[in-house]
Amino acid sequence: MANSTHLQFLREKIGEVRSALFYSQNNDIIKLPTCIITALKVDDDGHIWFFMNRPKQCLEAFEQEFPARLNFFRKDKDYSIEVSGKAFIVHNEDEVNTLVDLPNDVTANAMHHLVLVKIKIMNAKYFERPVEKQGYSFGHLTKKLYNWFFINPHVYKPYTPGADHLKIA
Repeated sequence: MANSTHLQFLREKIGEVRSALFYSQNNDIIKLPTCIITALKVDDDGHIWFFMNRPKQCLEAFEQEFPARLNFFRKDKDYSIEVSGKAFIVHNEDEVNTLVDLPNDVTANAMHHLVLVKIKIMNAKYFERPVEKQGYSFGHLTKKLYNWFFINPHVYKPYTPGADHLKIA
């Protein structure tokens, strides 16, 4: 029961953020590049599904299963999520069709320009950012006003043509 509630919590939070940085963590010479992805779905088995741009190299040159990490973050959210696990490159067009309802020609085009990847969640870390104070204290505002009026390093004087003594150096 605890695993399903954790998965449901992750599914909700990932669904709100959706954007993540993808990192391939294998030690091979040729590995998938770090890129920004958009999560399509988090399934009941704990897989996060997403498309990424197809690399210029042949896909068979890459490991089909490899360790990877996703960092979900968005500026307007007060949390971030780091997910690590095993990534799988999916070649099957039927899985693409069941995942996303698209016409066949669009799916075929996506299979030529994009790569479908799924990551099995092995470890997830949830981080909350501290909330900044919204208001200013009276002492803070008084200090700001004092500095603004009396300790301003720039002294502005009116410009009078031909008056060299009034020019600011």
